[in-house]
Amino acid sequence: MDLTNKISSLQNRLRAGLHANKIDGLEKAIQLFYECDSDRNNSLNRAKFETFLNKTGLFLPTQELNDLFRFFNKSRSGEVTESELVSGLQLNLSESRLTAVNRAWQNLDFERRGALPLEQLYKLYNENQHPRVLAREKTPEAIRQDFQSSIRKYAQNQSISKPSFISYYTSVNSTIPAEQERFFTNLLVGCWNFSSAQSLVPLPRIEQIEEMIYEKIRQRCKGDEDEGRAMLKTFRHFDRDRSGSISLDEFKRCLENWGCVFTEIEIRSLFDKFDADHSGFLDYEEFSGHFAKKGAAGRHQFLPKEEFPADALNKVKSELLRRGTNGIRGLGIVFRRMDRSRDRNLSHSEFEWGLRENGHMLSPVDVDKLFKFFDRNKDGKVSYDEFLYALRGDLNSRRKRLIDLAYQKLDKNGDGHVTLEDMRIAYDVSFHPEFQAGTKTRDQILTEFMSQWDTIKQDGIVSVEEFEEYYKDVSASIDRDDEFELMIRNAWHIVGGEGWCENTTIPRYLETDAAGNQKVVMAKGSETFNYGKSQKRFWGGDI
Repeated sequence: MDLTNKISSLQNRLRAGLHANKIDGLEKAIQLFYECDSDRNNSLNRAKFETFLNKTGLFLPTQELNDLFRFFNKSRSGEVTESELVSGLQLNLSESRLTAVNRAWQNLDFERRGALPLEQLYKLYNENQHPRVLAREKTPEAIRQDFQSSIRKYAQNQSISKPSFISYYTSVNSTIPAEQERFFTNLLVGCWNFSSAQSLVPLPRIEQIEEMIYEKIRQRCKGDEDEGRAMLKTFRHFDRDRSGSISLDEFKRCLENWGCVFTEIEIRSLFDKFDADHSGFLDYEEFSGHFAKKGAAGRHQFLPKEEFPADALNKVKSELLRRGTNGIRGLGIVFRRMDRSRDRNLSHSEFEWGLRENGHMLSPVDVDKLFKFFDRNKDGKVSYDEFLYALRGDLNSRRKRLIDLAYQKLDKNGDGHVTLEDMRIAYDVSFHPEFQAGTKTRDQILTEFMSQWDTIKQDGIVSVEEFEEYYKDVSASIDRDDEFELMIRNAWHIVGGEGWCENTTIPRYLETDAAGNQKVVMAKGSETFNYGKSQKRFWGGDI
């Protein structure tokens, strides 16, 4: 091994030692540096440098120790300074990790401001999902303290820009060895509350990965065997408990068996795409069926367990969309009423009559198709949560951030409790399509709106979970993200938005200063809506 590769290997071993000893980020490595600097001269001689390495669990032979010391001691002064330590440890983000960090920033800065206030990042950061906390290696309090003290150093004017965000994660990356790709992925996905790793990898790349897997499987097929059957053989080999599903680790072993080499983030993204219920397990018959359809011009031998009842489901969706934003919400209320056992499951008759009561006149064949498909474990019952999830689909991170923004505005004291009365007073119906069309009065719309709440626990309090559940249903009837943003900003008088989706309920006026400069400004106080001061704009009964 030449010296360059030898040093690279030693650097990675040092990062592995730092990582194993829970020394996360360059700031923590610097703290260890000063712990070893016993005479406080801000540098480490060879003996102290060896002590530094030993504290990370790295014990090197004399030659390797000398080589690594010379590498860090760029000035040849005989002592390694703090800046030399940082320079020797600092590692640029790999292409996959940089892509993931960029995508994370795009999801956080969904308004494309270019910078985010520190306080906003503090609120968004979820230390409880940090890999160290999940592994019980550190407390949530310690993680939050470390995060805030570290990222604060990258702030300018109490804000973090995209370059600063990348610099922060470059520091974090510098104490994570190359083989700990999963740790880095989980760090981003968990701490920033992404529903899956899919959002960290561009869709074209995921599609490219699928094509590469398909080609590998195609090359393994024998005779007239199709890709689905060939894939299924491998999955069954690694499915030790014969459950019909595999974990992420088992999925990785299958990919390795096929000769597919991808980054941890890419593997996790593909896995999350097919793990539709976010259970942490992948139904490999459905996965194999997806790849079988790519081959033989669709004339594949492999048949998935149940064909997805797209036509029947679309009939339900069409009726719900015709009813507007409360369509799916209304169906959920009917299902909950039909659920006499309160186990969130419906029998065939309950499922059928629930659909009929909600106005879905499906044929018996369509009802059977839907029931058989969603009766996953063949026990004669359907989870209506799973059925409603299939109707509404995923809530992307941009929409989730907007929902959180609206709830934070209502939750004045930040205790996670918003009363129904708070919501009734703050909800502005003036831009509701049926109000603008004159087909419904203010009171009719308010009555309909308020009837949708207090569904999880009837206590007069709307929790953040209930609030998000409501807007998940609303989201299903709105195709464009910009339209969703405009709707939610207008409904709750939330300042911001760019271009087409900028708030339009808050009055503006042209202000001219003493020098004759003009600018459009928002009318003060208009960001806080209530019916008392807006009374003249409404008709249809007193509050």
